Amino acid sequence: MKLSRSLLFLALAATSTGLLRADIVTLKDGKKLEGTILEQKPEGVLMKYKVTAKIMDEKFIPMAEIAPGGILKEKPEEVEIKELRKLVPTVDLMTAEKYEQLIQDRLRPFVNRYPGTPQADEIKKMIDELQSEKEKVVSGGIKLEGRWLTAQEARAEKANVDAYLIRQAMNEKAAAGDMSGALREFDQLTDKKKFHQASIYYPKAVEEALAILTTYDAKLSQMIKDQPILQKQRDESLKRLVEPDLTRAKSAIDKEVNDADTRKGIERKDSKWITPYKYDLKLLQELQKNVFAEKTKLQKVNIPQITKICEHLHQATIHFYGEKIVDGELALAEAINAAQANPEYGPIIQIYRNGFQQKRFEYAAKQQAAATHAVIGAPPATPGAAGAPGVDPSVARAMAVASGQVPPPQPTSVMPQQVPAGAAPVQQPINPGMTPPPVGGVPQAGVPMPQGAYAQPVAPAPAPVAPAPVEEESTISMDTILMVAGGAVVLVLLLVVLLGKKKAKGE
Repeated sequence: MKLSRSLLFLALAATSTGLLRADIVTLKDGKKLEGTILEQKPEGVLMKYKVTAKIMDEKFIPMAEIAPGGILKEKPEEVEIKELRKLVPTVDLMTAEKYEQLIQDRLRPFVNRYPGTPQADEIKKMIDELQSEKEKVVSGGIKLEGRWLTAQEARAEKANVDAYLIRQAMNEKAAAGDMSGALREFDQLTDKKKFHQASIYYPKAVEEALAILTTYDAKLSQMIKDQPILQKQRDESLKRLVEPDLTRAKSAIDKEVNDADTRKGIERKDSKWITPYKYDLKLLQELQKNVFAEKTKLQKVNIPQITKICEHLHQATIHFYGEKIVDGELALAEAINAAQANPEYGPIIQIYRNGFQQKRFEYAAKQQAAATHAVIGAPPATPGAAGAPGVDPSVARAMAVASGQVPPPQPTSVMPQQVPAGAAPVQQPINPGMTPPPVGGVPQAGVPMPQGAYAQPVAPAPAPVAPAPVEEESTISMDTILMVAGGAVVLVLLLVVLLGKKKAKGE
């Protein structure tokens, strides 16, 4: 498949080289004609040139009218490379497959067509650059707004990447005139089941959605005004038709109406933003009501305020995935302060709280496991210590602690948390024996906690749990007692035997 695409591109390039030429002929009066020189003779040149940006003309220009050295012919490689240079810098979020397609289908064919030229050398450098970027993508990196993110950073930015793509699709549909489609995309950003409202791209999308709604309102007003006129024109046109044209026209109209009704039924299941049909006055009026309601709602949004909230939540997310718990909780505290007048962010903030609480629990469990391993697992260096044959492990531990070689176990404690003044503390107990906080479903990338926790109300974190009392172990185990008792019995028997032999000799 790649080979066939390359051959097709070569064929198109070969047939269109003449059309791509950008030759310039400078006349003696200083005027320059840009286009393609079709034929050059001693008497003059036949040229197809641009009259305007869209209008071309063809004429023969005598040499007497051309300035000395005024014929400048551009080489094919000089023309073709102009389009290829537009490939760099590359666009955001390109896939590895797209990189490979550009390299194999567009750049390498150019090098093969024009080997040894300065332009081919330039394209080779471009291939190396694209190949390097492709390797970053393969390793999990992404390019977002012109900056490269590592695989870990990309995972932390997943929610932002998703919101960025939705916002991009919204603006593309609006530019194409599909206002309902653009607003359907915006609805994805406001979906309460997702984290897009915490994205740094959400405040920008709100501003853009307001502009789209304003444009759509004007468009719908004009369509509502035009609908009676269009309907009247259609009805009058039908009256002037005779068979069989009348039947064919009615069938075409019925099909158009049925298609519009079918589309409306399908789209209504998922959204209130239905594709308008210029003859459906009721639908046009319904859409304009929806536009008015949505615009009124978005105009109440404090964009500078939610921008602060989203920026702080973004920093909290970055720190969460970077294992910087304290920094993340400080950023979350800033988001909590900024969101006091925005209760819609409460469920999202609670999920962040749960996320950091879980992080603290995991961190405490690792710390306690390491401390336990240091106490139990480290063999003392004294004779008769743990690991020596025939010595009870409990006795060896007690001996090691008594000798001061291993510190005694310390009770669990609560890790202090740094929280700015005025912010609600999120203090969590460091106790591996406690039950982990509820977290909902499976964690997703780009946000601290899963979507399943959205149903949880905003509430302070649970109070610290007192550590369970540590049960002291017996200094001497039952095995040791039995071993000592057994030894005593054997010693008594030996004494009895020895005394019996002495008595026998005495007799």
